[in-house]
Amino acid sequence: MTAQPTASARPARVAVYGSCVARDTVEAAGEGQMSIQVYVARQSLLSAGSDASSHFPADAPIDSAFQRRMMVSDFAGDLRTHLEAVAEDVDVLLWDLVDERHGVHEYPDGTVVTRSIDLVSVPEALAAVEDARHIPFGSDEHFARWTERADAFIAALEEHGLLARTVVLQVPWALITVAGEPTPWSMGVPAREANESYRRYYQHLRDHGLRILELQPLAVLADPEHRWGLAAFHYTPEVYQEIIRRLALEFAVPIPGIDPDTDPETDAA
Repeated sequence: MTAQPTASARPARVAVYGSCVARDTVEAAGEGQMSIQVYVARQSLLSAGSDASSHFPADAPIDSAFQRRMMVSDFAGDLRTHLEAVAEDVDVLLWDLVDERHGVHEYPDGTVVTRSIDLVSVPEALAAVEDARHIPFGSDEHFARWTERADAFIAALEEHGLLARTVVLQVPWALITVAGEPTPWSMGVPAREANESYRRYYQHLRDHGLRILELQPLAVLADPEHRWGLAAFHYTPEVYQEIIRRLALEFAVPIPGIDPDTDPETDAA
């Protein structure tokens, strides 16, 4: 079990690019151990840097301020702007690929937006991509274009001093729940198929020197009691605690209360 942070230690400052895995890890740690400085969600690397703001359905009834903010951000493709603003002030950039899972839409003018869960759940937003071509995640075209953008993004992280502080979370979609039931599909995609599609994306990042925190499929279970509901990428508390522990012990993220010299699992190894 993770030790409790001391009162004098400040929480690790975290930038999040991704969604469920990184965000829920920070929330599981709590304010005393990790604190989000910036959070960029629902924005594919293919969308980042592509300004499709003119296509944004400004009058769409989006109830959640967070969802609207993320959708506006995605249409603007402003990932790098957010990360550059905090580059000097974070201990770690946590990057997960969850929001790549449904691909992107490319407009005739060449601009790109992410096929996010927010976009498809708002009829007016979905209508805004009717004339845009869908490029499915996992397709050869998507992978080729994504790797090109990934290389440019890695170079930008290096330029701004963030590359050495970036950790990619390679946490597979859970195949089963804590009750042993198969996990539900995500917009027509089962966990096993998703894990296979993601494999070469993670390998590309590994081949280019990114630090990867990898968990194995049999080490993760989906939690029906998760605060965001049952999904293959909504895990049990033990999964998040393992990520937190490994961030501190293997990747030197300064998380209060986790000491590599006294951690019980390290001592038992």
